[in-house]
Amino acid sequence: MSATAVNLFDPQRVPFSRRESWFSVSWLAEDQSFWLRHLRGGDEHTDLGRLFRLQPVDAEGQALQGIWSLQPDQLSFHAEGGGSLQFAWADADTLALQGQGIVLQLTLQSKRYDYAQRLSEGTVHVSCAGQDLSARVALAQGELRLDAPWQGQRAERIALELRPDAQGAWAASVHLYRVQPAREDVAGFEAARAASEADFQAWLAQTLPLPQDLTPLRRLAAYITWSCLVPAEGVLRYPAMYMSKNWMTNIWSWDHCFNALALGAGQPERAWQQLAVLFELQHEKSGRLPDFANDLQAYWRFTKPPVHGWTVAQLRRQSPWSPARCAQMHDWLAAQARSWLATAAEGGLPAYDHGNDAGWDNATTFLEGTPLQSPDLSSFLVLQLEELAALAELLGRPAEALDWRRQADALFERLLAQLWTGERFVARLADGRVVEGGGDSLIAYIPLLLGQRLPAAMRERLLAELFEPGRFLSPHGLATESQRSPHYRADGYWRGPIWAPTTLLFVDAMDRCGRPDLGDELARRYTTMCASSGLAENYDAQTGAPLRDPAFTWTSSVALLLGHRLYSKKAAP
Repeated sequence: MSATAVNLFDPQRVPFSRRESWFSVSWLAEDQSFWLRHLRGGDEHTDLGRLFRLQPVDAEGQALQGIWSLQPDQLSFHAEGGGSLQFAWADADTLALQGQGIVLQLTLQSKRYDYAQRLSEGTVHVSCAGQDLSARVALAQGELRLDAPWQGQRAERIALELRPDAQGAWAASVHLYRVQPAREDVAGFEAARAASEADFQAWLAQTLPLPQDLTPLRRLAAYITWSCLVPAEGVLRYPAMYMSKNWMTNIWSWDHCFNALALGAGQPERAWQQLAVLFELQHEKSGRLPDFANDLQAYWRFTKPPVHGWTVAQLRRQSPWSPARCAQMHDWLAAQARSWLATAAEGGLPAYDHGNDAGWDNATTFLEGTPLQSPDLSSFLVLQLEELAALAELLGRPAEALDWRRQADALFERLLAQLWTGERFVARLADGRVVEGGGDSLIAYIPLLLGQRLPAAMRERLLAELFEPGRFLSPHGLATESQRSPHYRADGYWRGPIWAPTTLLFVDAMDRCGRPDLGDELARRYTTMCASSGLAENYDAQTGAPLRDPAFTWTSSVALLLGHRLYSKKAAP
């Protein structure tokens, strides 16, 4: 257990949204406020997409203190002195609101050219020019006040108030749109709540089953993955699962693999889409994948490691693919593999140009610079070449399958010859020098994914080091940097914290090495930590405390996969 268990559905950590919406209600700590936010444009979007600040006040406009609570179908506020607010998503673009006994202020983060117009006594149009967006605020009950004095080209400020009527209640909705509103009616709260709950329950029913004691964790993981989907739009050709609707509002080119894996059994079509949404953007000439994408752009300066062959092999075991789908994935994986193999000098190994390309942005492996031949990269590529061989066999191309296997074997031999010292795997710079920066990164143990390919003595040595108490292994799992390293930091990103993807990779590596018992132990430690600390971007290895973005999808997906592993073991006769 972590030092202090968190409220899993804490609205100050977990945004309120729904499937395939560009909007959320999120707590922004720098403002100490909840905001209705617009999430198009990725994680560099203006002001984190702030639209309306949501502030409960009394009749005189004084801020009220109280308790905010979150469930998948609604966000609510209960004031200390009485009175309450409720919010529910009627659809992806419409927020239904109601209040009893208190006032809600909606204040726009006003910018150049923003303005508001009263269309009727109970309807206001707000032009959010800085966000290229309009909001239609419509009243069903109560009073709607508007303060938006015009200053020649814009409103000086834009503030709305939803106030109770003589019966002490109000009801309204906020509909957000680009050009033309999709609805002009007022969305009712109860109908909105019921529709959102039904959609979530349908998703939950397709979510991997977990042991009974992990039921709250399963519900949270299902909510985060469901609510972090955005629709197909712009650069994104399929609905995409963003990493978060806090601030990591993109889809990255290895994160999507772990999210796809958690969908593979229950929603195989959506799992395919999570892979395809980035492979559809694959650079035509080089085969390189972008680092990340959002609706506005694909970002090319970096990429991510080739975990995709490893991923596809597992997805195909979960749900069979058609020949056409196998052929398409074969072509995508082949182009990506060639892009990485092209980074190797003749007779050498492929190399990273930056830690970001490895996905381990600041790992100590990169302390002395790049290009860097790191053992994880060649290990992933061996697995990808093996999967390409398997796909070629399925497609009736035996000669091509044989060629892929030969390439896999040759790359494996070069990996051992050039990066295994007889005692450990190392990383080398382009001039052949071994990185000796005093770090001790978990990345050097990724070759354990090669399992039975590794000589038995090598395998046993690496396993003994990996599970040496106090080095990488903590009460909560595997630290990304040795806890004894001078570079270890509790909140050091890839220099200490426990991460979801590495945990899943090493659980699978234990199976491949014939030690599923060790994989089960890692799964138990990880899911226990998540059940206590929530589903954050990463965790303090020594305390299990959540770090960085507090509601992350690949963390959720890995928790589901590892929890399901434990469930399956319990259910086995």
